[in-house]
Amino acid sequence: MPRGWEQIPAEAEAPDRRLNNAPRREEISGQVSESNVLTGKRQRKTLGTYFVAFAQALQQTEPQKSRLHRDELPPPPKRWKDLEKHPFGQEFKAAAAKEFKSCREKGCFKTTSATVINSQRLPLMWVFTYKFNEDGLLYKYKARLVVRGDLQEDWGDTYAATLAARVFRFLMALTAAFGLKAYQQRCQQASQAGLILIDCRSQTILWDYDVLNAFLNAPLEKLVYVQTPDPYVEELGKILELKRALYGLKDAPLLWYKHLKETLIKLGLKPVKDVPCLFTNERLIVFFYVDDIVVLVHPDHLDDHQEFERRLEAVYDLRKLGELKWFLGIRVLRDWTAGKIWLTQDSFIEKVVNKGRYPAVPLVENSLAQSTEDTSNQRTQLYQQLVGSLAYISTFTRPDVARAHSVLARHLQNPGQKHVSAVKHVWRYLYGTRHLAIRASQQIAESSSYVWEKSLFYGASDAAFADDVESRQSSHGYLFKLYGMPIDWKATRQRSVTKSTTEAELIALSATGGEMEWWTRVFQHIKFDPEIQPTIYCDNEQTVGIVKKEDERLHTKLRHVDTHQMWVRQEVQEGRLCVEWCPTAEMPADGLTKSLVRQKHAEFVRQLGLENVRQLLTTHVNTPEPTELWHWH
Repeated sequence: MPRGWEQIPAEAEAPDRRLNNAPRREEISGQVSESNVLTGKRQRKTLGTYFVAFAQALQQTEPQKSRLHRDELPPPPKRWKDLEKHPFGQEFKAAAAKEFKSCREKGCFKTTSATVINSQRLPLMWVFTYKFNEDGLLYKYKARLVVRGDLQEDWGDTYAATLAARVFRFLMALTAAFGLKAYQQRCQQASQAGLILIDCRSQTILWDYDVLNAFLNAPLEKLVYVQTPDPYVEELGKILELKRALYGLKDAPLLWYKHLKETLIKLGLKPVKDVPCLFTNERLIVFFYVDDIVVLVHPDHLDDHQEFERRLEAVYDLRKLGELKWFLGIRVLRDWTAGKIWLTQDSFIEKVVNKGRYPAVPLVENSLAQSTEDTSNQRTQLYQQLVGSLAYISTFTRPDVARAHSVLARHLQNPGQKHVSAVKHVWRYLYGTRHLAIRASQQIAESSSYVWEKSLFYGASDAAFADDVESRQSSHGYLFKLYGMPIDWKATRQRSVTKSTTEAELIALSATGGEMEWWTRVFQHIKFDPEIQPTIYCDNEQTVGIVKKEDERLHTKLRHVDTHQMWVRQEVQEGRLCVEWCPTAEMPADGLTKSLVRQKHAEFVRQLGLENVRQLLTTHVNTPEPTELWHWH
């Protein structure tokens, strides 16, 4: 036995480390009792029990299927006969069978025994595509049966109205101000949105819906024959009578719009005058964009919403998308506690920039001269794609690039390399500021240094005299904000040449005044009262004096300028418009008419109400963008 070790009695308590009552050195013994010594051959326990449990767990779990990325897939087949040799031909055939079954269930076709048809017979064709999730992984094989509408000879009226971007922003501003909740429903192949505005500032719900196979709900208004698609010729014959507004027909969107409009009227809603796709009644305000439906409802009136939903489901097959998170590729963020809503297109910006791999830079935009280079179809196509995508961004959520888009859009026909470099520069700026979002809030900035920021609703008008060096046409822009959110803006070049800054400002003020009166009518139709007289701010003192004072008038021989002047004077004197002066440094529309240095541009962005929502996006990661709602090519 080692020295200093001694046996501890069995009844002795184990030391408690928390009490620091460990035995002293003289109390420790190294003597070991024979009863505590294991003798004989060591026995190993079998692992069979573990392996059995593991095998049972595997049997209960379905084997995971490998998912292909978009870069690993071959191009989708272009024709039916291509399916035989395509590696995913069977999957696309199954999708086609499902699509044709859906069309027949909707009563899309009617068999006919006629062999000779005097009217035109339109071919049907299959369009095959892949559907990917937000990570670019394949999740669905899609087959769409469409009509060769490009061969249609007599189609008549085809225009189908859609929801204006400014109306959507206006409704989102009201949603934030009145605490409305948003839920979405969808009609496949066409959709519509509805909003319920209640005269109180408490929580309201915004519902989002999707209508399944929406176009097929609309019957045709004239006789149309089509050629039976493969592989149904032997079963149904060579000719079919088309009964529904199948995709591809030139008038299919219009027929769906009419059908949906009639349905909403039957449900007790009335269209808002001068505002397509917006309907109201005492409880509801309904707006729609093709096949996307959104409904706003106050919690006190959920019964009305449920009744509306029940009656709508009796007409269309609806898919309920829940609370509104995306609309037309626009991300909708919300802070219920602060009463704020943000709209941003960061996802779309990343897709465009990542495709071209443009690094982020500050925005610098100057006037561009016409190109004298030889025409390049490849360069022209790239330029038109980038400018077209820029139009989508500048129209919906980014007024800070509206001026840049206005300048770049003037050179779509024969752009040079300098024009391509300029539009790429704008996209690099957008990528560096992709987390900026327009914001609406219940709270008005009472302590702001800007007078206009204390107003619930206001407009701003500005002009840049003869800034186009080639034509000497002037530029003008206007901006309208409601609850802090820019709901309407425009940056454009005036059609006629003016002879002074005041004349250019008068034309801009006339255009802004017309928009102000349009908004006033919209407010009246939906019974929204801003509680103040809306004001238009202008930074040209002479122009403000001309339209407000009876004894001041601009004497000009330009009849069109004089007409704008007299109209604005009339509206101001009769109290329908209110025009006030503000310093140029505080003009929120300044960046819509001219290029600004970096410091002034940053101030312009702040005046627009754009906020960085990068931190908020961390709470939005579990709401992937519905890639089927919109596409960019």
